[in-house]
Amino acid sequence: SSIAMKLFKDLSGKIIAVLLGAAILIPVYYTIHSVCLYNKGYDSESDKTANINVMLKRPDNWYQIDMSGINLPIKTKDMRLIDGSTATVPITAEIARQFLGISDEELNENMETYINHNTTGKAYQNLIQGSSKDGDECHLLFATEPSDEELAEAEENNVKLIVEPVALDGFVFIVNKDNPVDSLTVSQIQDIYSGKITNWKEVGGKNCKITAFQRERNSGSQTAMENLVMKDKKLMEATEKWYVQTMSLLIENVAEYNNSKESIGYTYNYYINNLYKNDNIKVLKIDGITADKENLISGAYPFTTSYNIITRDDETKAEVSMIHDFILSDKGQEMIELAGYCPVR
Repeated sequence: SSIAMKLFKDLSGKIIAVLLGAAILIPVYYTIHSVCLYNKGYDSESDKTANINVMLKRPDNWYQIDMSGINLPIKTKDMRLIDGSTATVPITAEIARQFLGISDEELNENMETYINHNTTGKAYQNLIQGSSKDGDECHLLFATEPSDEELAEAEENNVKLIVEPVALDGFVFIVNKDNPVDSLTVSQIQDIYSGKITNWKEVGGKNCKITAFQRERNSGSQTAMENLVMKDKKLMEATEKWYVQTMSLLIENVAEYNNSKESIGYTYNYYINNLYKNDNIKVLKIDGITADKENLISGAYPFTTSYNIITRDDETKAEVSMIHDFILSDKGQEMIELAGYCPVR
């Protein structure tokens, strides 16, 4: 019996040691995992992804658009005049391909020569100020609509922004693929993000608390969340833990975080279908409607939004005017569709 007691004590000690080790290592693992995801997806100063090769990849159905009758003498240096959000990098890449005739290898190897996109908030700030902190002139953006703060900053600087849609997209809500909920109503989304609905069982899911991720203020998706989705309803204040600084990290959290089956987040349909695919998430229908091309063009999808070309009303550069006019032309819309977006018409 004494031998058995000794073995029991030894075994108990090992079990306790394993449990203590797990208690220490698991939180450390998830901290490291989150940091790695952050670094994998983006750096802290820009919204350029590690998936940049996907964003710069020539479409499988690529062709040279017939440019007869279009006089658009864009030079390599003119590409530095364009800023924008991550989700619109393929538009600028396609401009470079169509007008400069560069190869995919050149575009990838010398990306910063042709692509100067930052986060949405920084891009708007650069346009309002006229230049970035690196000294690049900023004259034109491809991005989502400006936030109230960005409009206020423009007004403070006596700048009027001209915002015109060039492509349509669906602002979508994502959950883990194992979440049994497939569709939510507009009011249910609003109630979740105002804090009124807090458990998945209230919307037909399992009995577990809802973890609702948000993005930082003045990101394109957060502005859409506030203006397009919540409208006059107050968006709840998220704890620091549930604020996510980058789109890629939000998607990874919903897909792989330790409580991912409880979570919900938001992004753009184009982004997750073309730029940052993840098999562990699914897109919810809204009022039973999907964010496909037909529903975007018809406006049937409730959260239909747009990517825009944004300039200042005091713009004088001829190159900027030519790019602007081309993007809004039939040929420009053909290029938008070739880049994988839904044209506005």
